[in-house]
Amino acid sequence: MGHPIYLVREADAGGRLSWPGPDKIRPLSAEGWRQAQELAARLDGAHVVRVISSPWLRCRQTVMPLADARDLPVESEPALGEIASVDRAFDLVCASTGAPTVICSHLGLLHALLERLRWSARVAPLCGLAWTATLPAVAGATAGGSR
Repeated sequence: MGHPIYLVREADAGGRLSWPGPDKIRPLSAEGWRQAQELAARLDGAHVVRVISSPWLRCRQTVMPLADARDLPVESEPALGEIASVDRAFDLVCASTGAPTVICSHLGLLHALLERLRWSARVAPLCGLAWTATLPAVAGATAGGSR
């Protein structure tokens, strides 16, 4: 089995219509910051060496407390954006099985990823914001051919 991948959905950022600016820079709400802190506490004992996020602000903010607690950078990845290819995101997940990684994206993309991962990985809910997935080493190596 490969290392665990922690798939995280964006925390609460209020409604799109309540934010006057571009959706890409909509920040977390007070509830969202609470959820982000809860995620960091939930993963406190987990070994994590990499944090990758959608470039959208609310996703980066969701994993910021976790990354800060481990002195890790939050890597911005367009393949995890609000409007992204499930294939590209799936390939990124499979390529990340070499190290315990947190991947944060948007709910719609995460649901599509989780559905695809259920065929080749052990997937389990971790908390309200996250799931854990462990892919067999062979699945990660042949991800492109398993669609």
